[in-house]
Amino acid sequence: MTDPDTPRTTASVHKATTLTGDRDEDVRRLARRAAEVDGVDALSEQTFLHLGAPAGAHRHLVAETPDGRVVGYAHLDHTDPEAGVEIVVDPDLRRQGHGTRLWEAVTALVPDARVWAHGNLPAAQAWARDTGLHVVRELLRMARPLEGLADATVDLPEGYRARTFTFDDVDAWVALNGRAFATHPEQGRVTADDVRARAAEPWFDPAGLFLVEDPDSRLVAFHWTKTEDDEGEVYVVGVDPDRQGLGLGKAATLLGLRHLARQGLPRVTLYVDGDNTAALATYGRLGFERISLDVQYGA
Repeated sequence: MTDPDTPRTTASVHKATTLTGDRDEDVRRLARRAAEVDGVDALSEQTFLHLGAPAGAHRHLVAETPDGRVVGYAHLDHTDPEAGVEIVVDPDLRRQGHGTRLWEAVTALVPDARVWAHGNLPAAQAWARDTGLHVVRELLRMARPLEGLADATVDLPEGYRARTFTFDDVDAWVALNGRAFATHPEQGRVTADDVRARAAEPWFDPAGLFLVEDPDSRLVAFHWTKTEDDEGEVYVVGVDPDRQGLGLGKAATLLGLRHLARQGLPRVTLYVDGDNTAALATYGRLGFERISLDVQYGA
């Protein structure tokens, strides 16, 4: 929060389709500072990947002082209100209206936009209340220790087999992911280019992306794991909707958990939508417990 005696800073909002050069780095620096102060990331991995990438449906709004200092940033997909906007403001310059001005610029482009509050911190709750917004979606972060999972038994239906990812699988994986997350506002729109962008990240390991095939060698389930900062993550688990009820989700999850445990990692985390009762039940049976909550606010 801003000290009451801090002089108010004026800033104007600029809209851009792509961030390049110094402005890209200024936004990254701003997001890192906010994360240090708040204890939670203000921007998601997806947003970071799009900062310097060709715009497509993405828009970048930057609040900038007359001397060029970046004091706030908002990211949105102007074609999909449900995707959720992310906004970050300089921790030293909050409560000066910069976040509100960014939000007004966002809603001028997408009137029914939604906005993420990662961690749903008290300041975000107060801002949403003052702005007349309400919780429309919850995203839970869950975790469990990896102890005891290095020798976990994985049961697949007869004739099904598991293997790891190769880049020849990109198109088949994208197609399966699209079917598995057809109604999901973010995951269901992942493209082959998105996969390749993630594969270029330091954390990517093809040996941690498990694919399950049916007896006809068709891809029917997967578990993409992630290892970063000495912690494992269930990055995403997907099952072909036509193969639900065969235990493939649990089997794919255990394949990844066993892999992470064998790396000697102490803990694994995951994100799951609060209304995904089937996934919550599966993860609960596997020993996961809620540790934090992100929420999406809308009108």
